[in-house]
Amino acid sequence: MDEFELYKRAGEAVKRALEKGKELIKPGVSLLEVCEEVEDIIRKLSDGPAFPCNISISYEAAHYSPIPNDTKKFPEKGIVKLDLGAHVQGRIADSAISVLLSPNPKHEKLSNAVKEALEKALARAKPGLPVSAIGTTISATIKKHGFKPIRNLGGHGLSPYIVHNGVSIPNVPERLPFKLEPGRAYAIEPFGTNGAGYVVEGKEVTIYSLNPRPPRNWELKVGEDKDLVDIIEQRFKTLPFSPRWLVDVYPYEKLKEKLSKLVKAGVLYHYPILIEAKKGEVAQWEHTIFVFEDRVEVTTR
Repeated sequence: MDEFELYKRAGEAVKRALEKGKELIKPGVSLLEVCEEVEDIIRKLSDGPAFPCNISISYEAAHYSPIPNDTKKFPEKGIVKLDLGAHVQGRIADSAISVLLSPNPKHEKLSNAVKEALEKALARAKPGLPVSAIGTTISATIKKHGFKPIRNLGGHGLSPYIVHNGVSIPNVPERLPFKLEPGRAYAIEPFGTNGAGYVVEGKEVTIYSLNPRPPRNWELKVGEDKDLVDIIEQRFKTLPFSPRWLVDVYPYEKLKEKLSKLVKAGVLYHYPILIEAKKGEVAQWEHTIFVFEDRVEVTTR
């Protein structure tokens, strides 16, 4: 199986999981139940999730994944962002949709504006295109409908077992030294809002990943928790993970303490929930592309 086929197979898993998630998301339904069901679909159709199921509601933009025994339920109204990833031999598919919890013309207009921005960015994508051109297209499309692109969120390059490989694809006009290179995969990920147009970090953390370059002598800093680091590396490599996936190792409260210690030691990254700065409504749409010498293919459609 060549590189593109690996990415395409991962993309099919995400597509199927998003279709099911869209059916399940309704007011009063458990976030945890939705996440577990879509993650199970991904496990059946690929080598597993590339990161935990993200469910972010209304002014939450990204990085909320249910915790063990999570009691949160979908509210009566708002926009839900369902962001899912799968991998096959480390080759990642990353895609997201927005789902309206109740009919609302303003929410529908926002979601449609962001979706249109994604489609126009995909139509423009071609080998060698500077990523700044994608940002210009996304920004102009969202602004045309009276909303703001979220300037400190965007798309990213994908590498084997690495969800964010250092290549950024902006949602606003921004000069960056990156182009769409043949043989590589990218996630194009517009966010739009009726709020301030940027996100801030919240206090809650529900997603972690292993630092591929931890500090020297990190083993001395973490002591007996090296065993937990070994388990994380064995199960997830450098892909983001949820504490839900480690409760067979430690009870959640104890696990949370240990993960916090590993973050402070520089062994783990953590991903705080991201919140729109003025608590504006947020919509997100996302697809993954693979770049050939002569064309670009969407792997998650």
